[in-house]
Amino acid sequence: MDRNEKAGHRPAPFTVEPFTETCQTVWQQRQHVVFGVSPGNSYFRTELMAELLRWLCAEFARVDVVVPNSALAHTFRALGYDDRRAEKKARGETNVLRNRVARAWESSGGPRKDDGLHRMSDLADNAVYRERLAECEQALEADDLLWETCAEMSGAVLLGRGYDGPLTPDRVERAMRYLIAELPFFLASADVFGAPSSLNFYHQRLPLAELVFAGKSVLQAPPWQGYATIRPAAPAADPA
Repeated sequence: MDRNEKAGHRPAPFTVEPFTETCQTVWQQRQHVVFGVSPGNSYFRTELMAELLRWLCAEFARVDVVVPNSALAHTFRALGYDDRRAEKKARGETNVLRNRVARAWESSGGPRKDDGLHRMSDLADNAVYRERLAECEQALEADDLLWETCAEMSGAVLLGRGYDGPLTPDRVERAMRYLIAELPFFLASADVFGAPSSLNFYHQRLPLAELVFAGKSVLQAPPWQGYATIRPAAPAADPA
């Protein structure tokens, strides 16, 4: 039962589905949450993000939002853009998204002192992030299921962005760099951000995150790392 329901408050506007019992413990602690936003995804509209950020700040001691600007350039390279155009496209798209997040947060009360809004490139020199990124790159060489999951998800991203050509191994591997850049946050966001425990989430099930948290990959998340699906609650049915 949600603690708002226990206290007799109105139902929460979002539902939380931790993936494992360990993830449930991290959710119950509510010490830190990472909100990763996805460029090019119409789900992340200003109104919804404002409501979500208001709710996250009420639930968690600390909130960090990550905009994957540097990672997005890999997607545009995989779509056929040269390096300069890929970086320009990624910069433009993620700047729009970052500004949208900032407006949404300000309209919902603004970040607190310890909250943060980060471009992924701002975290690239973080020692923990770099160590975990290297670990993830090595894991792809040794873990066939991890590679296949990343490849399938990356191919779907390219198709979702309108690519209709052959999904060659080289193109898919280039697109996979986006997911690889995000993986360290699933494994070590608590250590990256200096939090005692940390919950990562998305609004729909992510095969890559579930692979890691189900213990089916050589990559293993420590017990202070959690993952959940958090989505808007279904509207209450009208009484008959």
